[in-house]
Amino acid sequence: MTSYTVVVNDCAAVPVVGGPISVRTRNTQHGDRNFLLNFDYATAGLPRQLTEREMDWLEVAGQIFAVDMACKRGDGDLSWARDITAHLPVRDPAYWQSQSPALQEIFGDFTSDRIHLHFESEPNPSPAPRQRSQPFPDHDCVALVSGGVDSFVGAVGLIADGRRTLAVSHTAAGATTRAQSRVEEVLVGMYSGFERVGLSAAKQGNSFPDPEKSQRSRSFLFLAVSALVASVGGTNEVFINENGPMAIHLPMTAARIGSLSTHTAAPAVLERVEALARMVLGSNITIRNTLLAMTKPEVVERGVQLGVGGPLAETVSCWSIGRTSRHCGVCAPCLIRRISFEWCGTSDCVYDRDTFGDPAVLDSESASDNLTHLIRLVEDLASKSDLDLQLDYPELLNGGRSLPLGQNIALHRRWADQALGVLSAYPNYQARR
Repeated sequence: MTSYTVVVNDCAAVPVVGGPISVRTRNTQHGDRNFLLNFDYATAGLPRQLTEREMDWLEVAGQIFAVDMACKRGDGDLSWARDITAHLPVRDPAYWQSQSPALQEIFGDFTSDRIHLHFESEPNPSPAPRQRSQPFPDHDCVALVSGGVDSFVGAVGLIADGRRTLAVSHTAAGATTRAQSRVEEVLVGMYSGFERVGLSAAKQGNSFPDPEKSQRSRSFLFLAVSALVASVGGTNEVFINENGPMAIHLPMTAARIGSLSTHTAAPAVLERVEALARMVLGSNITIRNTLLAMTKPEVVERGVQLGVGGPLAETVSCWSIGRTSRHCGVCAPCLIRRISFEWCGTSDCVYDRDTFGDPAVLDSESASDNLTHLIRLVEDLASKSDLDLQLDYPELLNGGRSLPLGQNIALHRRWADQALGVLSAYPNYQARR
């Protein structure tokens, strides 16, 4: 486990050998801003200015994400996880220190790392963002929209069901920006009152020469912003739409247990975020997932049924899409995406490498490992008893109130059958069984 100490906005003097990592979301007397946090666009159309507690809520979530990015994981399994001590500036340190156990647990839920939060007094708090003259369009819910398959189909489904949806997304670049713009174009075509608002959260310059790329805590930041928009806007309903197996996200191997596997929409985790948002914001916030009972192939099928099969091919899934603007065809999200589109029989994007059909691709260790681990996972899900699955994959217990254990296991078995139906048609399946 790798240990770090991080101080945000020079809010504390911490004696650490070699000095702490300095994250600055604004200029201070000790240095210039090295991390951009901008919530203006996401909040400008709300009916009133934000309170000090609401500003702290946004900034704490953003600062935690910045801390996550500033602390590079180690290369091996033993050094991958992190133990982080973070000092964060807020307007009301005593209040936020009382919320630190919940925040620390949620950070651990998303990242499987340990974090110790210390809240310090902010001597120079940022003013609340100015309100624009034109309010957000009339809406009755807020949905996270990333440019990926699931959030797109989830938003289409909400609008098809008559929901007046306001979308929240991050400011991106390259292929992700193009996907978000295409998604927005389709959704505006379905509902003229649709609007997508964004937030910016990114390092600046060479402040973190080797930043952490996994960014597991980013989902908490987007949920925090969406919950605030829903609370202040009066809708109190947030949707983060992701297929059930991806929300539960079983590790493909023992080596991927913990922070090597993401937990962006696990029902039990969302319940804890919802409880914290209710406490801090004083609103009856709900966080829901309309796709929880579906597999990813079924999500793609749902998109085709809703008439957006063509634009689905323009969404993004790949882990490396931000660096290459292409789908690699090798990473786990690419493999799962390809299975889903092929099972549904609808057109997909072009992949750089054919991990299923080209034997030469398996000369790559990463391609061979990813395919082998995926095959073992789906074969386990298809063949093992319910009891053995619970013992081998305790994450199945993370369905919370929304996805009881029996339904969760049945959902994963259904996904395994769909995956094997696609994989078994390819030569590399036999080569890596």
